[in-house]
Amino acid sequence: GNGEDNLMAAGMIGSDNLQQAANSTNGGNSYSAAAIAENAMRVATTGQGELDVPTMKKYIQYCKAKCKPCLSDEAGDILASSYVKIRDDVRKRVMEAGGQEQAAIPITVRQLEALVRVSESLAKMRLDSRVQSEDIAEALRLFKVSTMTASSTDSTSSERVGASGSTAGLMSTGMPSQEELMRAETFLRSRLAIGAVLNKQRVVEEASAQGYNAMVVARALSIMVSRGEVQERNQSRMVKRVR
Repeated sequence: GNGEDNLMAAGMIGSDNLQQAANSTNGGNSYSAAAIAENAMRVATTGQGELDVPTMKKYIQYCKAKCKPCLSDEAGDILASSYVKIRDDVRKRVMEAGGQEQAAIPITVRQLEALVRVSESLAKMRLDSRVQSEDIAEALRLFKVSTMTASSTDSTSSERVGASGSTAGLMSTGMPSQEELMRAETFLRSRLAIGAVLNKQRVVEEASAQGYNAMVVARALSIMVSRGEVQERNQSRMVKRVR
């Protein structure tokens, strides 16, 4: 209908028009796709508001069906140069190791295709018809804190096993040591200022990118919640440090 056409027109123009589309579609109906998109971004970035799972599922289905973003020239250039740099960095590390080791996760065209898909998905979330540079930047960040961190962790674990015949700390007991938990809590206190509200997954990813074990950080965060230092909000997606 006309409401959907107005929404799609706004999506083709870009995310800056989401508010306008939300107001013009169904008289500002809070259940329009544009209004849901705006609310989802507000919840993710500020921790304010709520978005129930059924509504989110419907919105994702709408994005998949109605929005087919393509790479902008700027985004394509950034992605290509970043992909080349990642491959060069991995190759350099292998060469520095005397060529005796293989990268735990080879950087191939498959990873490039995955980066494109993630970038497109981020654009779809905004009902944007073009993948922007910020979408590429976020896709690369996710890649580095997941795939690349896993690669580094695998290499480090292999070195430990080779040196001692067994892994230490979390790997050997299945539970984090007290020292690991204390280090994780120190990081969390430095990252979470009193009164700050942050995305919990983002905090764990940042810790992982700095060399902390994600499972240890999540456990330390749970302990801080049980002590009343941190509060969980929005179905445990956001965390706020209260003391």
